[in-house]
Amino acid sequence: MKLSKKQILSKYRAVIFDLDGTLYFQTKLRMMMACRLVGYYCTHFWRLKELLAIRKFRKVRERWDELAVGKTELQLDEAQYSYVGREMKMPPERVQAAVEKWMYEKPLTILPECRDEALVDLINAIHVKGIPVMIYSDYPVTDKLRALDIKADKQYSALDESIMSLKPDPKGLRVIMEENHFQPSEIIMIGDRMSKDGQAAINAGTDYIILEKSATAREKLYAELLRELDQ
Repeated sequence: MKLSKKQILSKYRAVIFDLDGTLYFQTKLRMMMACRLVGYYCTHFWRLKELLAIRKFRKVRERWDELAVGKTELQLDEAQYSYVGREMKMPPERVQAAVEKWMYEKPLTILPECRDEALVDLINAIHVKGIPVMIYSDYPVTDKLRALDIKADKQYSALDESIMSLKPDPKGLRVIMEENHFQPSEIIMIGDRMSKDGQAAINAGTDYIILEKSATAREKLYAELLRELDQ
């Protein structure tokens, strides 16, 4: 666990959670989805290039801020589909269809099995204390939150028109602070990746907590944070 937290949890005006890998255990989800992908493309081998495009899209999205793509009139997601399409010599529409199917739609049926139940208990306790819970993800949020059955007071995505920028760019956190009239010291970001969530918080001047992959380590931390909510 890595954290930069200058006060107890109950003193923050809002708690901002990442989604993927934070609200659910991502390793479990990926293993389950890998089985489905292998099963599908073994029987649809003539479409195997789509699987390679999905893999390429993941890598491109992770390194988007490093890639010299230049300015574009396209939206963030459209620009990434076009980039992958050029690299893979595929129509961007085909890349988009494969990504939306296997990264956005199919995982929704599996998400409930991968939910971090102990974290949901913490989120519910934060709601009870009257502290706003917000979700901020690099990926679309609404359908995943619904599948996870997690309530958020507000939700933000890198694909929102007011953001259009991926972590660790601090723009998303700055938009959240501006829209909700928060100072950097009044919010805390909770995520699962130091290179993305933690660095975005550092760049925005906010506190952060980076969760471990281990369920046991997470539960120990949640117990401490629950005690802080009672102070």
